[in-house]
Amino acid sequence: MLVNGKLNLKKLIFSESIFLSSGIMVIGLVLSKFLGFLREVFVAKVFGVSYLCDAYLIAILFPISIMGAVSQAIGVSLIPIFSKKDFNLYYLYLLIISFFSLLISFIIYLSPSIIINIIGQGFPFDIKETSKFLLKNMAPAIFFIGISGFFNAFSYVNKNYLFPSLSGILYNLCLIFGLTILYKNFNLLGLSWGVNLASLLFILFPLLFFLKRKPLEKNLNLSKALFETKILFLSFLPYLLISSLSQINVAIDKMIASFLNEGSVSALNFAYKIVEAPISIFGFALATVLMPFFSEKVYNGEKEKIIETLNKSLSSLLFIIIPITFIFLWAGEIIVKIVYFRGAFDEKSLIMTKEALIFYSLGLFAYCSNLILIRVYWSINKIKIPIIVSIFALFLNLILNIILSKFFSYKGLALATSLSGIFRFALLLLFLQTYFQTNFQFAKSLLKPVLAIILKIKI
Repeated sequence: MLVNGKLNLKKLIFSESIFLSSGIMVIGLVLSKFLGFLREVFVAKVFGVSYLCDAYLIAILFPISIMGAVSQAIGVSLIPIFSKKDFNLYYLYLLIISFFSLLISFIIYLSPSIIINIIGQGFPFDIKETSKFLLKNMAPAIFFIGISGFFNAFSYVNKNYLFPSLSGILYNLCLIFGLTILYKNFNLLGLSWGVNLASLLFILFPLLFFLKRKPLEKNLNLSKALFETKILFLSFLPYLLISSLSQINVAIDKMIASFLNEGSVSALNFAYKIVEAPISIFGFALATVLMPFFSEKVYNGEKEKIIETLNKSLSSLLFIIIPITFIFLWAGEIIVKIVYFRGAFDEKSLIMTKEALIFYSLGLFAYCSNLILIRVYWSINKIKIPIIVSIFALFLNLILNIILSKFFSYKGLALATSLSGIFRFALLLLFLQTYFQTNFQFAKSLLKPVLAIILKIKI
């Protein structure tokens, strides 16, 4: 912010303005997402679609994706408690979270086979051993990611949005450094160091910010601490279930892909990263903006306004996503070629990724819409419904994975993900229609374009 013509860094870091805070978050998110996508481009260039890439992606899944989901759930649950400004509780929770994160990290270091023998069980022996070696040496990252939710939540409550935004940028830059420099000089060990260093940088600024704040006081009210811990645990579980189910889904996909052709895990990963771009830009952005609106309307009892806004939002999303879906179907090869076709990413890699992209594209509208529908359930305090629906969708995905992978190999896994996403969307919408006792009119306009896409697809 400018004060008397000069940049006031303190005002920028500790912003009271919702507009400025949102702007900082959006800029940080966009830069982080861009660098994350660039990171995948480097992964494709260095490894291509290969067993080595498969081993790397399986190894990094637990410390980054699964532990990341747990940490994010912890962070969301801590925000209401942190708002009470009780620093004794802060240190108590930091101690508890650090202990469990360190314990998990230590267990994985001693026995990485716990994870690899499950997720990568279909790999040949040497590839499985490579993945175990990588995960073992990524054990410090499990600890750093595990405690990151605590420090980010502390930053948000104290109106510091800049440092968490910088964390994602530094994280992806360091992963790129690990892929390009450390791997070149230190081989597989360099890859692991890159992940560990990136995870350390992810918490560095929020950690320094925490250490600069008010020191620990002498007295701790034990009964109050136990009461607040109970609230934390009860609020943590629902969010963890919602956020971890998608990661469990990814883990199941990769586990089954490990039994398929070489590079199946890699092709699915690279294809989904392309599909993820419109999900982040349109689905996540729209869902984030609508969340406080829905909460306000529920509080004011404006049921008709919620129905009207949800209809408009889904209709708008429909007419944005359907053309993107057609582009992915018709120009998938061109898109994959532009994004990944360099280095070790050869013609075989191009074909496999393009085919996976086609089948992932079928569920694009459902993926985006589910983000919005879940926010509605949060607003009306009916979070049990999306949890139950998500569990059913998870089992459906598993069954479809097993069946379709026998006929379409890795393409069947992408198709199963799309079908289970559509199933989840249909059930979530159906329950909302029952709750609001109305029919969402946008559904009528959905049928024709979806049928057209299905008829145009080439297996």
